[in-house]
Amino acid sequence: MTSVALSAGEYAAEISLFGGGPRSLTYKDQPLLVSYEEEDFPPLSSGIILAPWPNRTAEGVFSHEGQLHRLEITEPGRATAIHGFVGAQHWEFVEASSTHVVLETPCGPRAGWPWTLAVRALWSVDEHRGLSGHLTVRNSSDSSCPLGVGWHPYLSACGVPLDECTLTLPVSTNLPLDPVRNLPAGPEIDATRVLPEDPREGVSMGGLWLDHCFGGVLFDEAAVGGKAGDAATGDGRGPVGVVDRRSTVSLVNPEGTGSRLWADEHFGWYQVFTADPARREGYPGVGRAVAVEPMTVPPNALRSGVDVRVLEPGEAAEYRFGVSAITA
Repeated sequence: MTSVALSAGEYAAEISLFGGGPRSLTYKDQPLLVSYEEEDFPPLSSGIILAPWPNRTAEGVFSHEGQLHRLEITEPGRATAIHGFVGAQHWEFVEASSTHVVLETPCGPRAGWPWTLAVRALWSVDEHRGLSGHLTVRNSSDSSCPLGVGWHPYLSACGVPLDECTLTLPVSTNLPLDPVRNLPAGPEIDATRVLPEDPREGVSMGGLWLDHCFGGVLFDEAAVGGKAGDAATGDGRGPVGVVDRRSTVSLVNPEGTGSRLWADEHFGWYQVFTADPARREGYPGVGRAVAVEPMTVPPNALRSGVDVRVLEPGEAAEYRFGVSAITA
C-alpha cells in the first residue's frame, strides 16, 4: 500500500505513505492540489510534511543548549540541509476509515540530530470543510530539542493553468533571501516591494516566478469542530464552539473557483515557490505550479533561533492546516 483513499461528499483525497501528506485532492472531480502518480516519489516535495525543520539550514550546522550539531547536507548545490527528515520517509499506517487516516513515523536519532521524535499525522475529509491535517510531534528523548514544522502543497484552481490564476496571501512582509542559496539576507521589508500587487488583494500569477519567504501573517478567527451537539470528535477536529486563529490563502481561476489553504496560528511564515520549466524545475505533467508552504519558522531558523520551539522531554506540539474548495 502506497496511499490511502478518503472521501466525503464531493471531496476525494489520496494520502501518501511516503512523505506523510496528500498525493491528490479533488472537489467534484476538479483538482484542488496538483497531484502526482501513485507510484512516484513526490516531485518537488509535493504535499510532504516538513519536520523537524522546514526550509534550509546553512551548512547543516546549528547549536542547541551549547552543543554544536552538523546535519547531513541534502541540497549540495546550496550547501544546506533542507526540509527535515520525515518528508523523505515511508510512514506507517496506523488506522483509517473512509474519511480519515492516521500515519506515524519516527524521526531520529541520526547524524546531526541526536533526538528521537514521534510524528503522527491525522488526515480527515469532511463534506463541508474539505481536507484537514492534524500533526503531532512528541519528544521521546531525555533532553530538549529544537522544532520547526511546515507543509509543502501545490495548489490548483480546478486544473486551470497557473498563468490564468490569482493568488491571495495573508502576508505583509517579505524576508529577503540571497539569490544563490535562498538564505535570509537582511531584515523584513514590505511585501509589495517584491510583488507586483498587494498580496492581500490578489496577485496575478501570469508569468510570475517566486521563491520567496513572507511574514507578517494576518490571522482570522474561525470556529472549528463537528456538527452542533457533537462532543469532541475522534478525528482531531475538537469540540464544537472552539475558535482558533488561522491564516487563509487562496488560488482562484477567472471563474472565481479554486482552492483555499488554511494554517493555524503557529504558522507565522509562508514560503511561496513557483515550479517552472523555464528554470528547469517544472512540475511533471503540468509545467508551472505554485507551492504555498506554511511554516512555523523562517529559513535557517535552526541557526538563527527565530520562532523555533523548544520541545521538552515528553512534550508534544500540535499543528493544524488544510485545504477546501472555493465555489462560485
